[in-house]
Amino acid sequence: MMVRTRARVAFLLTLPIIAVLSRHAGAQELEVSGRVTDARSGAAVRGATVVLEGFEFEFNLRSTTDPDGVYTLPGVPSGSFELAVLADGYLPSHTDLTVLREPLTLDVQLVTDVHFSPAMSVNADTTDPLVSFTSAHALGGEGVAMELQSTIGATVEHMPGVAQRSFGPGPARPVFRGLDGDRVLILQDGLRLGDLSSQSPDHGIPLSPTDASHIEILRGPAMLLYSPQAIGGLMNIVTNDIPVAPATTPTGSFLLDASAGAPGGGAAGNVTAGRGNVAFHASGSSRRLDDVKTPGGQIPNSFVNSGRAQVGGGFVSERAFLGASYAYSQTRYGIPFIGGRDAELDPRLQRFTVRGSSRQLTGPFDAVRGSVVVQRYRHDEIDRGTTMTSFTDNVTEVEALVHHRQAGRLNGSIGTSYLSREFSTTGAEALSPAVIQKGFAGYLYEEIAVADAVQVQVGGRLDRREFKLAQDTPAREFTSLSASGGISLLPSDNTWITASGTRGSRHPALEELFFRGRHAGSGTVEHGDPNLKTEASLGVDLTVGWRSAVVSGEIAVFVNQIDNFIFRRFLFPRPTGAVENDLAQMVFTQADAQMQGVESHVDVRVGSIWFEGGLDYVRGELLGSDTPMPRMPPLRGRGAIQIQRNGFAGGVQGTFAGKQDRVFTMTVDNLTVAETPSDGYAYLNIFGSYTFVTGRTTSTVTARLDNATNVVYHDHLNYLRGLAPEMGRNFVVVYGVRF
Repeated sequence: MMVRTRARVAFLLTLPIIAVLSRHAGAQELEVSGRVTDARSGAAVRGATVVLEGFEFEFNLRSTTDPDGVYTLPGVPSGSFELAVLADGYLPSHTDLTVLREPLTLDVQLVTDVHFSPAMSVNADTTDPLVSFTSAHALGGEGVAMELQSTIGATVEHMPGVAQRSFGPGPARPVFRGLDGDRVLILQDGLRLGDLSSQSPDHGIPLSPTDASHIEILRGPAMLLYSPQAIGGLMNIVTNDIPVAPATTPTGSFLLDASAGAPGGGAAGNVTAGRGNVAFHASGSSRRLDDVKTPGGQIPNSFVNSGRAQVGGGFVSERAFLGASYAYSQTRYGIPFIGGRDAELDPRLQRFTVRGSSRQLTGPFDAVRGSVVVQRYRHDEIDRGTTMTSFTDNVTEVEALVHHRQAGRLNGSIGTSYLSREFSTTGAEALSPAVIQKGFAGYLYEEIAVADAVQVQVGGRLDRREFKLAQDTPAREFTSLSASGGISLLPSDNTWITASGTRGSRHPALEELFFRGRHAGSGTVEHGDPNLKTEASLGVDLTVGWRSAVVSGEIAVFVNQIDNFIFRRFLFPRPTGAVENDLAQMVFTQADAQMQGVESHVDVRVGSIWFEGGLDYVRGELLGSDTPMPRMPPLRGRGAIQIQRNGFAGGVQGTFAGKQDRVFTMTVDNLTVAETPSDGYAYLNIFGSYTFVTGRTTSTVTARLDNATNVVYHDHLNYLRGLAPEMGRNFVVVYGVRF
């Protein structure tokens, strides 16, 4: 019966999309067309979003560039318009134009965004960062290759406000503004990734960075569209598993990488092909990285292996798509220094997705999006070849989002989602009884154009969650209401100021409620609390940004007060029997907390030379006790000089981190347990890349020398930092080709 119900829901979600796909719009006499290219190399920029908006009347038309960088916008009436072009890895382009009585050809050259590009794919509608309330940055194209590391968490750690939590290289996961775990949502192609990386420091993300075409980081009020849990923000791993546009010509990419600091490498590739309104996509990857080398020697059992295979396809048109995809990914990595044991984890994830979207509808709604994703996750925790514990997580999620037609100055989206989850652990160290989780949410997000240079945002979300143990015990139920509001000012064409406030509610996560027992993977004995309360957060953000071909940057300051903040601490003093084979006893507890900080980056171009800089810092306090929050990242800064000329780019980048001696401390009965302080450090990276075009093929060779001076340093957020330093000198070569 459950399978039939899910099938009916999926069918109902796809009805409006099927209707749009069957509609044919006749061509009109006027069109705007052109070619989008890279200003540095001259290569075609494929997949760029081109948007034409009317000045004098309501008009919005969009297209996507083909493999040759060509776009076509048919059916354009006479009048004055703005043509906006957005693409991963480039600064947005805005051009005013007038269409009279003849078709118009306009070619656009895009300038590389040295640091970060606008994140686009998770929104219901592509949004220029100049009018966005969301702090959004992305690594795309050459950016992923330039930052490529062994894991996704390590690949994005140099982005503003992002650090990484690690328990060895394998389970690295991003930390946003000092927040970790369930407060940072991981998406794949805009849909929740059904893994367990948020549960424990030894659990990793079951995807490799080579699987991503680009990676997006978002924070701000628009997080209400995805989850109230994402107090810190979200990361979207874009793989493009389902084609969303016609594939008139086969396109794809291949990537090869090799490294010396974690000896090994890998290969990844994808191809999209089709005919008419049918398109298919296939991709695969494999990486094998040996134990990490440090200035003090190799870290035993720190290897990371991963692989993924995927196939998808669907029906596509210029205005709509409906498709499905199946993917299987498997990772295996070691956990160093766990009681002298040879501990390993092997996360496996099967993911079946059905997605559809359509735009430019008639009636009250001009766009609709729907999806169903079924995920089957399992990992084993292995000690010397013997499986000690198995984790299983079966997740089904359904979501629907409609964008209503602009009503006067009002523009926004309405959505709903449903979640079904079955979690269990088995084995000698089962941490929890089987848990069934159900969830439902409804949300509204609106933007109001008060004036040409002033926009106001309001949003709200209602969530209902239920956790029920398989055994005969009462269910824990949570109902929460979240809301947001903000204002965006555009003092000039290239600058913006946004201020926003969000009132969020995060219910306790499954592990915080029900985990109880030995967890060999993390070397602890965990004690959940089924009576934990819902976290209530009040966050305020102020952002000032500017973006042009010569100088771009952003400065954001934030304050976030979280009532009933849930965190891990040592169970201290230890009760009778508290030590099991010398494993530390950990308990989930709550206290009110406040976080405040700043994150920034700036890029300045002088001729063909770019000067880059950035700084981020977060300070967290447990209120009432005047105690620092646990595991806060230290002050961090970045600076770089980069030369860009023709197809070449190269330079040096320095990173420093301050000393972190503001650490969590707990005193009971004159006995004190404290987080270990960490010293500051600085290291230097040298990098270079060369891009060349051969026919319709664009190739890029990237070389990096990370930690060029082989500095010994310890990352404060590495759980194992007292046992080994971070990776030493590391030479990396990446070759990528797009066609």
